[in-house]
Amino acid sequence: MNKKRTFQRIAMTIALLGAGTFLFCDLGWGISPLVKFFIVFFGVIVGLQSVPAILLFTGMIKGFFAGRAATVKQVVR
Repeated sequence: MNKKRTFQRIAMTIALLGAGTFLFCDLGWGISPLVKFFIVFFGVIVGLQSVPAILLFTGMIKGFFAGRAATVKQVVR
């Protein structure tokens, strides 16, 4: 359980540092801090939601190939 909390804190720190860096930099687009906040907010949401999706997708691919390998071993017997 402690390892999970550590990873959560590291992920949150990285997200906050990335958002803070983006909010303080001048992009030259002439956008307001509120618009920058919403861009960062939605970017963080999309980024955090893609991590579980990528993990699920890789698990599905591993399961697919593991199932194929088991089928090939049964046929060879």
